[in-house]
Amino acid sequence: MEPQLSSPEPADLSRDDLFSMLRNERRREVIHHLREHEGPVDLRDLSEHIAAIENDCEPAAVTYKQRKRVQTALYQMHLPKLADRNIISYDRRAGRIELAAGAESCLPYLVADADRRQRRWWRWYLAVAAVVAVPVGLAALGVRPFASVPGFGYAAVACAAFVAISVLQVTRERTRDA
Repeated sequence: MEPQLSSPEPADLSRDDLFSMLRNERRREVIHHLREHEGPVDLRDLSEHIAAIENDCEPAAVTYKQRKRVQTALYQMHLPKLADRNIISYDRRAGRIELAAGAESCLPYLVADADRRQRRWWRWYLAVAAVVAVPVGLAALGVRPFASVPGFGYAAVACAAFVAISVLQVTRERTRDA
């Protein structure tokens, strides 16, 4: 009979072992998600959250197949590995996961990872700027039909594009924080 709660005594993780644990995006996301939620989390909810991130959609839009693929990998590989290193406590029968004492050693590296995720938005802003700059440049060179559009038209399109990408960023960040 399998023990109910999988979480060994705290063990000092070597730097290599810690990096090996955090090398996988799903394991990092497990720790992030558990840090954001006080107390135990259901395996199903955790799987749905990670599947939503991987498929760039809302958790409610995750399909059964997407969630099951993530859940199987978490159940068979990632959660046992994290539990063996005392980073999480994992009740396999109940499907409940929570942070364990060893998670503290991961936090400095996870903050850097979260910062990296935040910085990805610069690519979207740069792309919008480039898309707006091309027709403006062509208009400045007198190329038709771009030259016939008034400057106000380009300003309105540029503002609308940046407002749209800003709203998208805020919406995504609030969804992930919720």
